[in-house]
Parts: sequence; structure tokens; C-alpha cells
Amino acid sequence: MDVDFGHALATCLDQVGPGRVATCGAIARALGDVRAARAVATWLVDHPDLPGAHRVVRADGRPVLHGATQLLEGERIRAVHGRVPTERIVGALRPTKFLAALRDDQNHLSAQVTERDSLGDINRIGGVDAAYDGDSMYVAAVCLDADDLTPVEIVTVRYETTFPYIPTYLAYRESPGIETTVHRLTHQPDVLLVDGHGRLHPALFGVACYVGVRLSLPTIGVAKHPLVGRVQTKRRGSEPALPIEFRGRVQGYAWIPPGRARPIFVSVGNRISLNRSLEIVRSSTRHGYPEALQLADRVCREMKRNEKREKGAAR
Repeated sequence: MDVDFGHALATCLDQVGPGRVATCGAIARALGDVRAARAVATWLVDHPDLPGAHRVVRADGRPVLHGATQLLEGERIRAVHGRVPTERIVGALRPTKFLAALRDDQNHLSAQVTERDSLGDINRIGGVDAAYDGDSMYVAAVCLDADDLTPVEIVTVRYETTFPYIPTYLAYRESPGIETTVHRLTHQPDVLLVDGHGRLHPALFGVACYVGVRLSLPTIGVAKHPLVGRVQTKRRGSEPALPIEFRGRVQGYAWIPPGRARPIFVSVGNRISLNRSLEIVRSSTRHGYPEALQLADRVCREMKRNEKREKGAAR
């Protein structure tokens, strides 16, 4: 599966010749999903040397890149009050189906998710999270003792991504780095908590599902913000959380942990039931967020800070 966003973007830019410009939205639609519009702008700012990058404008006609106005004037496009005239903006580009192919991949792999418990007793709980600095991904995978939630092992990896953040496509940005890091754990967790959604996803296949299928591990998606679904206002029986319905069935739970004002969102990743997922998240949370994910978050952020500090000292 081709997940080289830069190459796909270059294919779109090849269609915009001198004397014309394209909006981020038009390029996103050509890539296969208008939700990629912001990612197009961000990618070009981080990769300004991409051929044709100066010919990309925002919805209001302002060039994405600083200094692009001068280059456009060399192609006989004169900006008025910093905006390119609408007659210079191409209406549509030839579709590349790049993101549409990834969505098809999600829909296909979604059928491989198992929502039955494959767990016996849980001795070790894992957690994985990532921090970013441009294309650099700082990943931390941790393994905790399930009884007292003390760390058993911590592994970190710095990974270079080739895919930007695009809502609902997080797996293609994060899973390569996550898989690399989890593989380096010498103590394999019995269940892995992933900072992101599982079944609570438009394709029922968020990053927690992707990682679970790829690694053949029981995984649980835990997220701070909702993505899809409707939270039911009434609990079912003695359930401690509110069920979230999506596509005609309960796909997750909204649960407010101790010490937190807003809920977190729990869903199946792979090889585990929804009720067991909620049970594990609750039992491994002391304050605010599951211990494994809190530790992974602290470690990856510290890794990022240390590297930036070292780079600054070397100058």
C-alpha cells in the first residue's frame, strides 16, 4: 500500500502549470478527501522545495508559501491585496484516488478485526503514544505490571514519517512507528492500549484496530476527543459509562475517569470485547487517563524535549 503523501501531492502539483494556481481544497479533493486540505498546506510549509508548491493558495486566494507572490509574478500572475485573482484558480484537478485507496484499505481490513476476548489472565498492560516535531515522530511503548501498574519496560524510537495528520487517516501516519517500537519490547504486553480510536471511526478501523491487526495483539483504543457516534444519555443497567452508538450498534463507551471533568472514549481495537476493554481501561486508570498511556505520553514528550535541547546546545 502506497502511503507516500509527498509523492501523491507532487502528482497533483504536476497538473498545475505556470500561469495557474490551485487551492488546498481542490488538491485535497484530487487526493480523495477534502479533509486533507489543511494537511496539504502544512506539508507545503514544511516542504517548500516541492516543485510547484508556490502555485498553491488558500480558499481566499492567499498563497500558502511566504515569498510565493514574487514567483507567481514571474509567471504573470499578479496578486491583488495579497490574493490571486479567481480566474487564475483551476476549478478541479484529475483525481489521484490516493486517499480513496487508503479508505478502501481501511474498509477491507476492518473485516479482520475480532471483537471476541482472546485473553486469559492479564499480567502486563502496554501503552503506546507519540509526539511530533515536523516529520519526526517520537514514540514510546511501555509495559506495566497489571497488578500494581509499575513499569516493567520502556522503549523509545525516533521515526521519520512520510504521512501528515489527516482526520480519520491517523493509522497511516502513526502505525509504522508504533509497530517498530512495540516490536522492540522484550516483554510483550497481554493487551496494548493505543492513544487513538478503535472501532469509533468512520470505517470502524481506527489506529488501534490497525495496530491490533498488524501486530495480531489484543488492542484497545482510548481517545480524548470523539470522532463518530452518538453518546446515549442513559446507562445500561449498572454500566459505569455511557454507550456510544454508531452504525446501528454500540461501538464504544464514554467514561469520565477520577479527577477528570470530561469523558474519554473507549473502543475495541482487536481481539477483545468492548466490555472487557472498558473493564481494563477502568482498572488501569488512577487519575485522569490510563497509567500506561500517561507514562507513554510523558516519555515521548521528554524524548522530544531532550533532542531539541541537544540540538540547541550543539549550535
